[in-house]
Amino acid sequence: MRESALSRGQTKTKKVTKPRARLSADQSRELIRGVARDLYVRNGYAGFSFADIVAVTGTTRANVHHHFGGKHKLMAELVAQFAADAEARILSHWARPGESFAVRLRRQLADLRAFYDRYNPKRGERNVWSPLARLRLDLPVLGPLAAQALERVDKVYEKALTKAVREAVESGEFAPATPVADVARLVRFVVQACPPTTQDTGGFESVEATFRALERAIAAAWRR
Repeated sequence: MRESALSRGQTKTKKVTKPRARLSADQSRELIRGVARDLYVRNGYAGFSFADIVAVTGTTRANVHHHFGGKHKLMAELVAQFAADAEARILSHWARPGESFAVRLRRQLADLRAFYDRYNPKRGERNVWSPLARLRLDLPVLGPLAAQALERVDKVYEKALTKAVREAVESGEFAPATPVADVARLVRFVVQACPPTTQDTGGFESVEATFRALERAIAAAWRR
């Protein structure tokens, strides 16, 4: 008999009592999907089951199957949600008109911090906190489903960052000779390295230090 993630002692989402108010079909579906999202980010594909979702939401296994069928269908929705959310946040950080590169970089850092705090509420925890980082870890299991989503997000990142660097050159924030593609690639790699960095160090301070170093390096090398 397959054990649930909760019985195996893996990181768990706080259990809630069964809602007293009757939820609509849409509300029930959204509740299930939200809990599944958090369980997946924390524990990975193999680390959560429909039984875990039931334990947290107070719904029934039949209701979970009613809304999502099997686990693969649920994961397909979660992956699509991760990609769409990541794209929206990338554009929010890097494509707002009239903002400096420095402001955009700090907004990116604040967004990463919010995700880290959500999944690591206690100091020293080393939980996975990035949905995209979790997808990378699960590439051997999810295959093309995850690979295509990650490729899609990477392209959005590359395009948005390249445009942001080019705008910084045009505004005079960066020098005319700034290697636009190289700076964009460097920032993207730094962002992608943040999740495993916090797992190594057990804190977000290393990420903040890396962003400060990145900002200083850009200032020294490419600003006027």
